[in-house]
Amino acid sequence: MDDAALAPLAPDDPGGPGDALTGAWVLLVGQDAAAAGRLRARLAAAGCTAVEIAGDVEEAAERAAVARPDAILGLAGLGPALRARLDPLGLRTGPPVVAVDELPEPGEPAVLDRLGLILDRHRLRTRTAELETAVASQGIARQRDVDAAQLDGLHRLALAAEHRDDNTWEHTQRVAAMAARLGRRAGVGERDVELIRLTAPLHDIGKIAIPDYILLKPDKLTDEEFDLVKTHAAIGGRILAGGDSDLLRTAEDVALRHHERWDGSGYPDGLAGQEIPIAGRLVAVADVFDILVHERPWKQGWSVDDAAAEIRRSSGSHFDPSVVRAFEELGPATWQALATEI
Repeated sequence: MDDAALAPLAPDDPGGPGDALTGAWVLLVGQDAAAAGRLRARLAAAGCTAVEIAGDVEEAAERAAVARPDAILGLAGLGPALRARLDPLGLRTGPPVVAVDELPEPGEPAVLDRLGLILDRHRLRTRTAELETAVASQGIARQRDVDAAQLDGLHRLALAAEHRDDNTWEHTQRVAAMAARLGRRAGVGERDVELIRLTAPLHDIGKIAIPDYILLKPDKLTDEEFDLVKTHAAIGGRILAGGDSDLLRTAEDVALRHHERWDGSGYPDGLAGQEIPIAGRLVAVADVFDILVHERPWKQGWSVDDAAAEIRRSSGSHFDPSVVRAFEELGPATWQALATEI
């Protein structure tokens, strides 16, 4: 570098680095002690508060690991080696590396100009990332609060439904446990399994609208009464419709679709096969199994083996065959446990 290149460069000179270098700490890397010394003096004059010199790439890596510099200047062709050592994956998460010999203009002024621009850009990128992280964190916190409120609301709805029917709290919890087990065995993703477990207790929420004299009737229902009871699926779907979260959408699927049948003979809409959401197909098996093995005002409880035989017999007509296979794979010990554990 010639002597003219060493003329003082004020931070506010036109075309200079301005305030970008003020307070920065820069690591110079290279074997040319004279060039490094001159550049160090220019950086200090431009406002850098710390300028250190490392002789080679490994020494630079050690210093950068201990106290991360704002930027690294590589002399004498060291730019590529520094980038490969400090940022091998090209993620640009560390301090920017400026290779002096790669600049379009020679001399310390060009180095300072280039360094100032890079520091400005790096700080902007860092600040943007911090703001994005802060916004994301706030969004996560808000979503967590919303999820908690939704869960609380769904729980209260489930309690309200239980007080209107002979279905007890134990029934809804057993259905939830069975549906989750079936889903996991059938290969449903863990997140969806958890959503189904949380919302399965709401499968009969629509019974809130069914008169007590029908819900609590100890004798067999007439056809007209049964038609009225069947409306609980559509009513439940309407109660839970319009949700803007996966939790509420799953709850709607459970309430609306747990009486649809694989062969299309169910209600309220006669959906068939894969048209029925998986939550509805899983809760259908869990609900029928639990009803069969427990006493109701109009029936005695069945044995676990007899209930399992009925589930098996209804594969392909009432139930999704893949869900019935998952039920079979759970086996008698699990059936018994799920029938009595709550």
